Amino acid sequence: MRKVLWCTVAVNASIALIELITARWHEDGHAHHVLGYVNGLGHILQLPGFTFAGFVGLRPGHFWNWPAFWCALGVNVLFYGIVFGAWARWVIRFTAAPAPRTPEEVYEATAEGRELESQFSRRRLMVNGGRLVAGSAAVVGAWGVFGEARWFEITQRAVRIKGLPPTLAGLRIVQLSDIHHGSWMSDFWVRQIIDTTNKLAPDLVALTGDYVYRGPEYMEPIAAHFARLKPRVGTLGVMGNHDWWGGSHVCQRAFAKYGIPLIDNSRKFVTPERKLVDQATEGLCVAGVGDLWEDHCLYEMALGGLPGGMPRVVLSHNPDVAEEPDFLRGGYRVDLMLSGHTHGGQIRLPVIGAPVTNSRLGQKYAQGLVQGPACPVFVSRGLGMTVMPVRLGVRPEIAVIDLLPG
Repeated sequence: MRKVLWCTVAVNASIALIELITARWHEDGHAHHVLGYVNGLGHILQLPGFTFAGFVGLRPGHFWNWPAFWCALGVNVLFYGIVFGAWARWVIRFTAAPAPRTPEEVYEATAEGRELESQFSRRRLMVNGGRLVAGSAAVVGAWGVFGEARWFEITQRAVRIKGLPPTLAGLRIVQLSDIHHGSWMSDFWVRQIIDTTNKLAPDLVALTGDYVYRGPEYMEPIAAHFARLKPRVGTLGVMGNHDWWGGSHVCQRAFAKYGIPLIDNSRKFVTPERKLVDQATEGLCVAGVGDLWEDHCLYEMALGGLPGGMPRVVLSHNPDVAEEPDFLRGGYRVDLMLSGHTHGGQIRLPVIGAPVTNSRLGQKYAQGLVQGPACPVFVSRGLGMTVMPVRLGVRPEIAVIDLLPG
């Protein structure tokens, strides 16, 4: 019982230290590469209490406050006390030696000896099976946290656009989505993403939201990282639900400081000369809509009043916009929608796919190029993580999309 108590105290003390100290060090820019992993592991440990605090409404928008912190801590003490207590009982039950018996009692009959040997065999099987399951889970979990979560993939595809001017043939869009800069996604990894993107020689960089995880502290740092992008035409973005939770005004101010246009419910144009302008009658329209969960989607402001023959690409953080009744009723021409939000499910299992996608359409908009009711939708798997700092079967993605005349 004493060991159970000490294990419970140790785990919850670690959670408190990570949340109150190392997470703050990370925010201040210290030891990002190491503390990103430490904070991620701490969040996995605190997940039971973190989830419960959100369920009872004490943790709006992923933000901690003192009532949520103490509630989560109490739940975690109870949870880990039960877990360690159950584990101790299991170990005692299946590893305890049997009561001493004299040789005469043990081998009084051959049948009784065989029964005792069988009993020992079953116990050994249970113990070894438990060790195998625990070891396998540890290996898979370690791969999800330390390996696949930061092993981003560059995907490439060509999309034909009807009416695309010949001078815009081969226009390269590199899409970055759901970076979730924060206590898990450290500066080291964001710099790698930016450097890799620049090596891909983009004409246009499309940022499709969720730049931070759960706070405004990382909004200006991520905008500063984006300022290092070197597209030939320009960088455009829209906000995601996490950016609203972190403070939409903070996001807008940070992006404006570094000269990165946010086109929520508005649009820009790429001229046939490959210049990014506010108004044009020919070329390519790049429109953006507000976040489906936290903003208003004003389709007329984004897509209304355009020349009928002008091709257009829409940035929408949430791919479910492609199924929205107001969007479909509007009859707007959209040649391609670029979205994120789903993370590809973040954990993808064999046969059944992603158990959770954050899309009301389930697996349809989990990832990849999908044909929606009115337009094709490309859903990026994104680069960061939410809820848990884990990816399994869903590598992070930098998407390269080359536009060709259709």
